[in-house]
Amino acid sequence: MPITHTDYVPILKWRQGEYQALMRLTDTVKDRTVPLIEITPPDFDFETWAPSKSIDDHIAKFAARFRAKWGTRLALLDCGLLDSREVMQDGKHPMQFLCEQAFAKGAMLIPVSRLNDDTAYRSAVGIAHAQMQTGVVLRCSLDEALDPAFDTNVNIMLQQLGVGIADCDVILDLESPAWEPQDVLINIVSAAIQASNAMSSARSLILAGTSFPASMAEVTGPIQFWPRREWQFFQALLATLGETVRRPTFADYAIAANGYSQMDMRKVKPSATIRYACDDGWIIVKGTNVRDNGFGQYRGCSGTVTSAANFLGSGFSPGSDYIEGCRDGTVGTGNLSTWRWVGSNHHITKVVADLATLYGP
Repeated sequence: MPITHTDYVPILKWRQGEYQALMRLTDTVKDRTVPLIEITPPDFDFETWAPSKSIDDHIAKFAARFRAKWGTRLALLDCGLLDSREVMQDGKHPMQFLCEQAFAKGAMLIPVSRLNDDTAYRSAVGIAHAQMQTGVVLRCSLDEALDPAFDTNVNIMLQQLGVGIADCDVILDLESPAWEPQDVLINIVSAAIQASNAMSSARSLILAGTSFPASMAEVTGPIQFWPRREWQFFQALLATLGETVRRPTFADYAIAANGYSQMDMRKVKPSATIRYACDDGWIIVKGTNVRDNGFGQYRGCSGTVTSAANFLGSGFSPGSDYIEGCRDGTVGTGNLSTWRWVGSNHHITKVVADLATLYGP
């Protein structure tokens, strides 16, 4: 089940907005998409100062929901955001439980591992691979890839997992680096890729990164163009690598920054925002906080998006269609999860189209 350089790997939190975005993609776009799903921790109750659910309750519906939203298409599963001490009531690691449950429903998941995983996590990944025989994904940082011992460290990890390099996908995750000066970063990443036998021999090589703002406070609004620097960088890197070096698969964090934090929603007043991917950037439209001013303002925000020169028009994506419908009053104004699926769905569709333009159909 190789992931090819013409595929796209969006890194998505497994939350309602994101899995609704995946479900609503057209089949043509789904066929070129391999999502990396990050399992988030249970929501935190800041009044009781404890998780609102047990880990068992939190992930109990994952397998059924995954099968309903994504079917039997391939996805990558990462439990790295969970507390490393978290175990199920029966003692199983969450990664093992999730893979077993999904596999029983016919889902295709590849577990994601890291070089610094603890023993319990690594053991769970090994058990999952032994059952599903899907191989594993190594997600590494640029610093790890630049370590002269990188290939040795990869070999040690794979031996512990009982996996050969030919059954391992490598994700070089830049996260959110300093994208400028671009030439300097290209030279560093290119050197890391070309120096590694693991990256050249792996089943697939995936390059991830994001330039999306870490906070909407960085967006001054009411409309702002925000460059997709990871996409600009990826194209420039391909030109530098040339034809003799393996082409990596493109990955990003869609319409989110990397990392994860839980906020006390009693104290947070999120703004109405629409995050709309366009050529080389995003149109970000920002309203006022929805707690005090409601979701009706999304009609005006939608009109601002559709009036922009970068708007790609009706029929481009289900997300794009929803924005037009909201502007015209033919669909509701939704809630925060609605606008997460709208933006994520459109973004994934746009990147798949970008890759088709880059490589040809």
